[in-house]
Amino acid sequence: MTGSELLVQRFLDQELSAEERMQLLVRLGRDEALRQRLIELEQLALDVSRLPRPVVPDGFVARVMAHTAAPSAPAWRRLADALWAPRSLEWNLAGAVAVACLALLVVGGVVVRGLVRPAAAPRIGEMATTAAPPTPVLVRLVVVHPGAQTVQAAGDFNGWNPARTPLEQVSSGAWTVTIPLEPGRYEYMFVVDGQQWIADPFAPEQNDDGFGSRNAVLDVRPPAGATL
Repeated sequence: MTGSELLVQRFLDQELSAEERMQLLVRLGRDEALRQRLIELEQLALDVSRLPRPVVPDGFVARVMAHTAAPSAPAWRRLADALWAPRSLEWNLAGAVAVACLALLVVGGVVVRGLVRPAAAPRIGEMATTAAPPTPVLVRLVVVHPGAQTVQAAGDFNGWNPARTPLEQVSSGAWTVTIPLEPGRYEYMFVVDGQQWIADPFAPEQNDDGFGSRNAVLDVRPPAGATL
């Protein structure tokens, strides 16, 4: 991103100081392309502000978390799988006797301890707490591409499969989609008409993809008050 583009981006975000605003005005007076770029961005910001806010249905977050949370097998099942997993062993008489004796000692110790004293129930203050999974954040992607028949998004959030995230055309060549994402950093691109891959021109950060192109970077932060 050039210095002029960075000034334009910070101007839209209302982050410029008085001196930086003066620098931007001087550059706009000299650069017709930069003036046109600023007008397009202002128009896009206006169109986006008029878009209806996405309505989150009841139970949406709970369904997302239930779909994405991986079930954890109980401890006894993991132990049984480890014990009964197939292995290739070399027979050794002395080693087999030692293992058998150790197994008898372990089983005997468990039985004796079970007869002498039952396992105590954990106290309320000692109950283990499980960290809650991060809350998904609704993120809206917007791109302006007049004349496109279809626009899709492909990135880290969908396994780089554009078919999973189609955008909807709203107005004036603007396409948009709202997706739930867990906090983190994601790289992505837009796919126009199933063939043309382009980086998001409005992304504040881009990374080289290692193949001569650049991926847009999306930094999703947790909502205010949330803890990771």
